[in-house]
Amino acid sequence: MLKQENQVLSRIEPNGEGGTQFLYRVNDYGIAAVTSPQEDVAHIHWKVDVIKYHNNHTLQHDICHSTELASKTLTFRNDKSVNEFLEKAFVYFTELQNLENMLEK
Repeated sequence: MLKQENQVLSRIEPNGEGGTQFLYRVNDYGIAAVTSPQEDVAHIHWKVDVIKYHNNHTLQHDICHSTELASKTLTFRNDKSVNEFLEKAFVYFTELQNLENMLEK
């Protein structure tokens, strides 16, 4: 089971391919984790993207491959590895937001 910390939404995968999507948020950035249905449990995997939210009031977002955290869609083979990535991502997003705030001043 994936972490619930910073989770803002869990839903059926929105592209109509089946599976489950989890959205996480830390300030303006977050993670979209999707798992598709598989015939064999041994083949279950998570596709994970870094996302940037449009604003503070909605969950609309774009995939963001311009961070040092991930320059492409990542694939994880189990919940444990996704959870480890999420923990590191949450710290990274907090630091990134602090840097962006400093640049704005």
